[in-house]
Amino acid sequence: MAVSGRARALYQRIADKLRAQITEGTLGPGDRLPTEAEIAAEWSTTRSTAVQGLKVLVNEGLIVSDRPRGYFVRSRRPMVYRPQGEFRKRPLSPEMDQFLTQMSEEGRGASQHIEVKVDTPSRQVRDRLQLKEGELVVVRRRVRFVDGVPYNINDSHFPLALVQSSEIMNPDDIARGANVVLAELGAEQVRALDEIHVRMPTPEEADRLQLGPGTPVAVHLCTGYTKGGRPVRTVVNVLPGDRHVITYERLRPQIGDALIIRPAIVGDLGTVMELWEHAASWLRERGIDQWQYPPRKERIMANIQAGECWIVEAEGAPVATITVDEHADPDFWSPSESGDLALYVHRMVVRRDVAGLDLGSAMLDWAGQEAVRLGKEYLRLDAWRTNGELQRYYRDRGFTHVRTVEAADRSSGALFQRAANYRRGTGPELTTAPSAATTD
Repeated sequence: MAVSGRARALYQRIADKLRAQITEGTLGPGDRLPTEAEIAAEWSTTRSTAVQGLKVLVNEGLIVSDRPRGYFVRSRRPMVYRPQGEFRKRPLSPEMDQFLTQMSEEGRGASQHIEVKVDTPSRQVRDRLQLKEGELVVVRRRVRFVDGVPYNINDSHFPLALVQSSEIMNPDDIARGANVVLAELGAEQVRALDEIHVRMPTPEEADRLQLGPGTPVAVHLCTGYTKGGRPVRTVVNVLPGDRHVITYERLRPQIGDALIIRPAIVGDLGTVMELWEHAASWLRERGIDQWQYPPRKERIMANIQAGECWIVEAEGAPVATITVDEHADPDFWSPSESGDLALYVHRMVVRRDVAGLDLGSAMLDWAGQEAVRLGKEYLRLDAWRTNGELQRYYRDRGFTHVRTVEAADRSSGALFQRAANYRRGTGPELTTAPSAATTD
């Protein structure tokens, strides 16, 4: 027999019902709730129990008490707060800084109160600005108002030794922005570290923002650094939870403009094998039997040591590999063909998360350029005999099918070649890095 949970107290059930009505929209922003007497009558209880239930919702920030008028659903019209806007260009009008411009575009009235003071920094500010004990800061304290309501606190802290006698000391808006002033002082911010904490407000914060009970705040700490890594500004933004939506916009890095191809070194053996196994796993998932055997470690190592194995990197991360050599496989290419001037492609692998870049075409074009540099006439390869899709891929990239050879114990053997100077011209550009010394 199941044991039922403890029954909720009556005041909690009163709060539950009213909360549900607010959540479902039966009671909308600004609507007046039933009076304490009406609630008590509906639930056949005392007025004090009704008040208990209402106080639960007050503490949750869902309703406000406006005596003697009663209790009302809190109206919420949050401001969209975008930390990533810090380094965007600002308007030049002193009356229209970044915050005021955003509110004006949304059709809302905005203003701000600014004061400047020299102060002893808190521990969190001192640590972030890497100040010594006793060093002072200049604080630009701002409360920002939207439609007459204090919406957030924006307190910027600067090392006094850096900004004294500058425009930052004036208790007015800086038309061109504090970032520009810092740059003029030789301390341009090029990097920012954002930290977000969620907590209840301090009494001082609640007073500055006129917060009612049950309103948590998000604290956005932003520290700006110069190119040399010196912290020059720490901003403490206090954002009431009922008045803000924090929005971050993230862009996927475009790696196509920053790809290098370099010779693999001995220490890259594991990387090449991982790329191989990554490709083999993808082929297996698609029901293709190609490369369904362990990578031939000794052969890969021999190619690396001979300078024939190459790795493509994006911002230092390996995303592809290709091996090119001058050795015609005797199982496939005839003795007369082996005498031709050709460069042969092996183990071309592209990570699936960058497959959309057409990196394979770029590597084949690069291999063709290598063939020309070495005085070769052809770029050749042997493809898996049963992988028709792969063979179509090579045909689409200018290769001609020479013939298919069925050699004993070999699953490859569909032979392709194209002129060494052929260039498809799709995919990203690859920059060839200089050879590095081979290391263990």
